[in-house]
Amino acid sequence: MELVEVVVIGLPFCAFKILTGLSLLASSAPSPLKLLAFALIGLGAVDALINGVNFAGYLLSRRRMMDACFLSLATRPFRRPQRPHRHWQDLGNSLDVLLSFSLVAAMIGYGRLKSMPADQLAVWNACVILNVLGAGLSRFSESLRNLKSAR
Repeated sequence: MELVEVVVIGLPFCAFKILTGLSLLASSAPSPLKLLAFALIGLGAVDALINGVNFAGYLLSRRRMMDACFLSLATRPFRRPQRPHRHWQDLGNSLDVLLSFSLVAAMIGYGRLKSMPADQLAVWNACVILNVLGAGLSRFSESLRNLKSAR
């Protein structure tokens, strides 16, 4: 299931960041937004690298090689002995989900999708489809696990 999560969650989130950044660069946005565009593209590229490493790790050794995203890695310095690492990792992952969904909402809300080149829009749409199906698959899988453990 974790390999599927890389494909339906991790990689689409990378694409949302990169494509939003490219959309901002192509717009007549003011300079501060252009800086945000470069930050999003950089963050998306780093996350794509992380997801690529994790994808290869799953194929080669059946395990994740590192945290799921940059924001998850960035929360590690805040870890304290009395707080387990997984809570900080979860915070970083949650921030990444919030950012990615906020970007999708902003792109739709500001009507930016119609100005995307056709090839970028095709990637965006494929990522939305993968992400939505992945959310449904994840929820269904969780329900099956809960039923199994309730026996």
